[in-house]
Amino acid sequence: MGTKKSTEKLANFYLEVMEQEHDIASLEWKADIDHQQMNRWSQGEAALALVPPVINAEKIFARLLAVAQACQKWQAGPQPVSDEFINGLKGLNSFEEKNLIEALFYLEGNKYEWAKRLAVPLGLLDFIALATFKPILKAFGEGFLKQIDLAEWNHNHCPVCGDQPTMAKLVGKEGHRKLYCGRCETEWRFKRIGCPYCKDENSSQTTFITLDDCKQYRVYLCDRCKSYLKTVDERVAGEVDLFCEDLATAALDEIAQSEGYQRGDQRQQA
Repeated sequence: MGTKKSTEKLANFYLEVMEQEHDIASLEWKADIDHQQMNRWSQGEAALALVPPVINAEKIFARLLAVAQACQKWQAGPQPVSDEFINGLKGLNSFEEKNLIEALFYLEGNKYEWAKRLAVPLGLLDFIALATFKPILKAFGEGFLKQIDLAEWNHNHCPVCGDQPTMAKLVGKEGHRKLYCGRCETEWRFKRIGCPYCKDENSSQTTFITLDDCKQYRVYLCDRCKSYLKTVDERVAGEVDLFCEDLATAALDEIAQSEGYQRGDQRQQA
């Protein structure tokens, strides 16, 4: 019952956040990828680091503050949003606002120091940043992917923003695995065997669990790094939206975490 109520609050939070997206100017990214950059990308350098877009830090900070307030309103996120954190954001000057946004958006700078300064758990700060940047990064990714062949990417991190995969799905008759980045909603094919987080390919170190009444879901568990990856089998479920599936499968997170595993995209935050 608690899980259902939490899911409803999270859904309301995302609805409010989506309604705010029109306040952000559309991202105009017109860079052309040259041969050298293409080679660096195929070697594993994500697009966000390779050809970073220019962002309007002032407008994006305003969105981050609105997202934090919506998070507090709907009690969304891994921990509660405190008044101290909201007031800390409001007290930043324009230079500090820019530094914070750039540290969170480009994955550069010391976000750990920002979390400490703003008296906010790092996991919560990342959650708010993810909701803030998602529409911008999605637009950036769509522009970048038009210029490259995604089949040339065989790395475990996102080809667009460099983040770790949030979920996965099994597609086609062969059940090929596609990883999904919750930060920019990019999907890419990855090898079926092994853990995409610690890159261990020893199948004996990886198991999966399913629920009898939900055969379309699998939770892959890695005993080496103690991470887990929720996976949807489209051969059973049909085509799915992994953003929605992540929200709908909160019970699977609870099961895996109760066994001592962490979400793979969050394991460095412990």
